[in-house]
Amino acid sequence: MESDSFFFQMFKQLPLTFFELVGASAERASAYRFDSVEVKKSLRIDGLFLPDEPTLPLYFVEVQFQRVETFYANMFAKVFCYLEENDPAQEWIAVAIFANRKMEPKAIGPYADLLNGSRVKRIYLDDLNRKANLPLGLGILQLATAPEDEIKRLVDRLIARLRVEYGDSKATATAIKLTEELLIRKFPKMGREEIRKMFQLADIRKTRVWQEALEEGEARGKAEGKAEGKAETMREIVARLLTKGMTDAKIADLVGITVQEVRRLAKAKPGSSEKA
Repeated sequence: MESDSFFFQMFKQLPLTFFELVGASAERASAYRFDSVEVKKSLRIDGLFLPDEPTLPLYFVEVQFQRVETFYANMFAKVFCYLEENDPAQEWIAVAIFANRKMEPKAIGPYADLLNGSRVKRIYLDDLNRKANLPLGLGILQLATAPEDEIKRLVDRLIARLRVEYGDSKATATAIKLTEELLIRKFPKMGREEIRKMFQLADIRKTRVWQEALEEGEARGKAEGKAEGKAETMREIVARLLTKGMTDAKIADLVGITVQEVRRLAKAKPGSSEKA
């Protein structure tokens, strides 16, 4: 499953999910902002939770859905390059998120001291499959590694819960959008509309709050600009997927834009004021 762009969206839109995932208080999310950061030597950190208070630790986030033996070497290179460029005295925690234990590198000996200490948290998403009554965000993440024959039941349960607990709200709109994005990656051979019909997501997208959420997101993207704006965020996602060798057409389908827009964003420079 292609994961980078989804987790970027997930932690950007529902940051409390990250803190629930690492076993921290969800309330701590309000003290952080999430971003994707490039450090020297063209190393890009999948995600970085930057604290508003200097006494809180940085959280480096790396997501891996296939086994790469250099994963830990790469992750720690990013961590220490960032600290060197910014503040070497900053407290930090690195969070490695794997689909399951099979995705973790076999040779971890050189990194054992760090991995067994308090500086690193290793998360295996398939552990969520053994849990019930998960918080909303973790319930969405559960779909990433759940068996395919369980997906329909889990989505139905998630939608039922949204209708009961959140109704026609922005939280529902955000959760459904993220669920849809995850399912598109889970079933790459299926188109977006096919996904919506199969999992009965189409009707929810017609609700008043869904339309309001889309309009608000577009307005915010135009108003904020730069790294926090819609155009810049989309540019980062497109750039990351291109580096993974994905085609323009595949990226367009994944993020819900046209092939022409993918090509325009690929040429756009960071911080560009071009409209999305």
